[in-house]
Amino acid sequence: MQGPLSVVRCSWLRGTLSEVLRFFRAHWIHFVLLVPGAVLFTVFHEACHAYAVVLQGGTVTEFVWLPAGSEWGHVAYVFPAGVRYWNVAVAVAPYCASAVLCTVVLLAACLGVRRPRWLVTTLFFWLFLAPVADIANVALGYLAGAENDLSHAFGAPGPMEVMVLVVLGIAAAVTGYFVQRRLYGDSAAGAGAYIVLGGIALCILGGLTLVRF
Repeated sequence: MQGPLSVVRCSWLRGTLSEVLRFFRAHWIHFVLLVPGAVLFTVFHEACHAYAVVLQGGTVTEFVWLPAGSEWGHVAYVFPAGVRYWNVAVAVAPYCASAVLCTVVLLAACLGVRRPRWLVTTLFFWLFLAPVADIANVALGYLAGAENDLSHAFGAPGPMEVMVLVVLGIAAAVTGYFVQRRLYGDSAAGAGAYIVLGGIALCILGGLTLVRF
């Protein structure tokens, strides 16, 4: 016979799994569109690199937006002799743009305006989760010792870089929970389901990092 604590645990587990499944059902169309959406986001990502080059007086000589090998895409560029440019700006431009997208969604969530469900799921999935995943993807690779945008900008990760990325990761997770609670209202995921979903996302990104590097 189950004790009261066991009953509570089983009830909590069932409720959490139900919320996780509800999240996947609510966003099924976005999962269907994940591949073309990821390609479009890669175009956006590389366009940010290219814009940072052009803005500083450089010329983009190659623009690759289809995944190949260990990279999603890349841009190649040259600067005229004597033109001074900031390589860090080129390297981190897409992640600054992603942070701006997340901030826009955060501000929209703070307004507390009721929106159609399709708009809510689109805002959260493509303008918050996708940018966060883009930043997390490069951060995990950087911490794993991969050569990527962050290593080009800041060199090999030291204790300070690790601490900053950990703090930013925690801040992004907490902000994401607040955003989805505000956007979804009564249908938002609880803390348990949110942690499970975050763990799933982290495992997928970590797996991709291991496979690629």
